Amino acid sequence: MKTKQGLVLEGRYELDSLIATGGMGEVWKGHDQELDRQVAVKVLREEYAGDDGFLKRFRAEARHTAALSHDAIAGLYDYGELDGRAYIVMELCPGRPLSDIIEENPGGLPEHRVIPVLITLARALDAAHAKGVVHRDVKPENVLVDESDDWSMKITDFGIARSSDQARLTKTGLVMGTAQYLSPEQAMGKQATSLSDIYALGIVAYEMLAGHRPFTGSSQVEIAMAQVKQQPPELPSHIHPDLQRLVMMTLAKAPANRPRSADAVARILEAIQRGAVPRFTTGAIPTLSADPAGAGGSGAAERSAGSPGSASPTGTRTAAARHRQRHRGRGVRHRSGPSARSAASGPSALSASSASTAPRPSSHSELPPPGGSAVPGGAAVPAGAAAQGGEATGPAPRESGRDGHDGHDRRYDGVDTGTSERTVRGTTTGARIGPLSVPGLVLLLLLIAVVALAVAGGMGWLPLGSAGAPRGAAEGLESARTMVESVVVGHGTRAVWH
Repeated sequence: MKTKQGLVLEGRYELDSLIATGGMGEVWKGHDQELDRQVAVKVLREEYAGDDGFLKRFRAEARHTAALSHDAIAGLYDYGELDGRAYIVMELCPGRPLSDIIEENPGGLPEHRVIPVLITLARALDAAHAKGVVHRDVKPENVLVDESDDWSMKITDFGIARSSDQARLTKTGLVMGTAQYLSPEQAMGKQATSLSDIYALGIVAYEMLAGHRPFTGSSQVEIAMAQVKQQPPELPSHIHPDLQRLVMMTLAKAPANRPRSADAVARILEAIQRGAVPRFTTGAIPTLSADPAGAGGSGAAERSAGSPGSASPTGTRTAAARHRQRHRGRGVRHRSGPSARSAASGPSALSASSASTAPRPSSHSELPPPGGSAVPGGAAVPAGAAAQGGEATGPAPRESGRDGHDGHDRRYDGVDTGTSERTVRGTTTGARIGPLSVPGLVLLLLLIAVVALAVAGGMGWLPLGSAGAPRGAAEGLESARTMVESVVVGHGTRAVWH
């Protein structure tokens, strides 16, 4: 079978005009004579007729597209095979390829046009991923945009898509996809996942905003290696910072550093579109301010590593969830020096200290919140607020807490807490005399006494005999020994005395 204008497939689908030619097939504008509607007909190229491998791919594309139902995914109508050439009948989508629109705007598209297209594309990919289908070839050429219909779009060409329950159709190490939109894991011959589609979506977003692709080269191999090794250039500074951050997160080399799903990408884009603060689900790791005095207040203590102007979250290290630390000094403390002695055990020491030494201005005193200061009347003033006159005076320095050099939490000064036997008395094991604790000093004194007694007894300074016993007992032992010797050695009535 040779495709040409006017050819009717299976007595039903008439080919009117050629729309485009791809790697595996030709796309024709056609007419469904039975239902009297315009359709798109994708026919396997003539040189691949009878090739079992390409026939399997066409069948797989038909199954994948038929399993998907989304407004932004071109619908499938029919599938058939004729004279060794397979064909797919699909929805005819109005508009033109996104690649043509990008080419006409070398300086990049405006954000108010880019964001809606990206949201729709992300939602379409999320619908495919929910069905276990990975597109594996997301690129502007496969996105049709209808500018006359408020830039509505459709994603097409699931020709090299792969389902989670599908047998592998490619040989091990064979790379499928377009090099300019290939994820690093695909370039290294690894299995493509839904995160690979998110990477390709990031390339499309970058190209729409900047007017060019982030990675180029003289050959497909060089471009693929750039995807693995090089970091993408920074986007123009006039682009919204949150949008810049999102694009860079999608272009992370390690899949775990990218947004966890296409749905997460869509939600972030919708927040940017509304003007709200987006919630980034992965990528940047919060860091703590290195200033121990907290000059920026508690609000400046935590900063996002993925924000524009800081380290890019496109590294290869897997992002791990990390608990936020409000105070750096809550670890194990060494019990040495006056600072440690004054900082007793947690709340008991604080209660005892405040009960015995702190002034008691009122029984209704309230603790100031962290990062703020207390004013008369119990109101809390945030850090950096005006102390008087209503004028801002800059961020107020944070009060020294348990992390202070004196080991005392000044946030609890002035707190009226009731005394108790437990909190005031404390424990003897924690008391110290000089550099030693009480139990240690007692053991040292006992050891010195034992050594002194041993030395005095050995030198004869104590009233002890040669065997270490009292003198009377020693004389008795000597007499007994002499008598025994006289019995053993003596002959007759003669005795030997010593």
